[in-house]
Amino acid sequence: MNTAAALRHSGIERWPEFHPTTQAAFNQVLWRGGLSRSDIARKLRISRARLTAITRDLEAAGLLVEGHRELRAATGRPAEMLHAVTTAYQFLGLHLRGTDVIAALVDLDGRVVWEDSASLETEAPSEVVALAARWLQETASSFRVAAVAICGPLGRVGLDPAHRQIRGIGEQLQEEFTAAWDVPLWVDDDVVALTAFEQWPQLAEGQNSMVLISVGQEIGFGLVEDRQIIRGAHGAAGRFDHVPVLSGGPECPLGHRGCLWSVCSTTAVTRAVPGSSTMSEVAARADDGDPLSNDVMTRAADGLGTAAGYLTNLLDPDKLVLTGESHTVLRGRLGPFHSALQRTHLGDRDVQVDLPDFNFVEWARAAAALALYRSVSTQGYY
Repeated sequence: MNTAAALRHSGIERWPEFHPTTQAAFNQVLWRGGLSRSDIARKLRISRARLTAITRDLEAAGLLVEGHRELRAATGRPAEMLHAVTTAYQFLGLHLRGTDVIAALVDLDGRVVWEDSASLETEAPSEVVALAARWLQETASSFRVAAVAICGPLGRVGLDPAHRQIRGIGEQLQEEFTAAWDVPLWVDDDVVALTAFEQWPQLAEGQNSMVLISVGQEIGFGLVEDRQIIRGAHGAAGRFDHVPVLSGGPECPLGHRGCLWSVCSTTAVTRAVPGSSTMSEVAARADDGDPLSNDVMTRAADGLGTAAGYLTNLLDPDKLVLTGESHTVLRGRLGPFHSALQRTHLGDRDVQVDLPDFNFVEWARAAAALALYRSVSTQGYY
């Protein structure tokens, strides 16, 4: 694998470098599942001649194809539709949690086309990068892989050894990977990846802002404003996990009483119910009528709603997305959640709340989608 041509032949080929307007045209078609030429020109405010050159470049790259014709109501004439070739490239994502790694490969539509998992033997960051290289080579035998992303608890603490391994993948390892494989390797926080994964498809609908809350051992927050993920001056924006949500509530390891972590994290919930090991087990006991488990889960739902209210007051987002173990917290307890949200939220409009399907593979899918989004971005992080 000594030349770029050999890499391309093997199925490893980075995303083409297009003019930003050309990339924006492709993104519009991709987001909307197909657009007419005239709609693309109108959305990008470009001439028909400019659009002809743009579509020619995208078609030559194998990224656009002509489809059926749709009758336009305004003119009564059929419009020629263009569609993105969503199988043209794939993107590899690895999610690291503890010593477990799960990987997913997604196409341009975000569909998982391959997945795998492994356990690490050491805490060396180089082992994670070597595993990414192995999976890259394996998937390239069947797919054209354009980029790789490794995600984990980069912005949070307490999940060692994953925390140390993710932080240890510095610029040198990334540069060595890129030099060896001729495709970029990105490293980022897993909640940032999940936030991009949830926000990107909504850009076509004009969604400019979003708040994401992910419940787990730690509680992560993704904040989007003006279509950009808010990272903060030191990459630590969104630390709301220890905001007070319950007066006189339990104490967390940092000494906060009644903070969101102390009532809603999986660690706190299981510690509050003796003999339990998972949040799902506590929820099942609550469903079976156990008073203590029911009180603990109701308290978690109330706390989550209170925190959601604070965040909607702060950012006034288009949408609130709840992921991770939020499903478990809110199963049968949407009432306490919405009551707390309404009690805390200041404003006369309803807050749109989404609870997307979520499982462990979704973390790897989000990492892969992050590689996709960074490859095809035309503005900032997206």
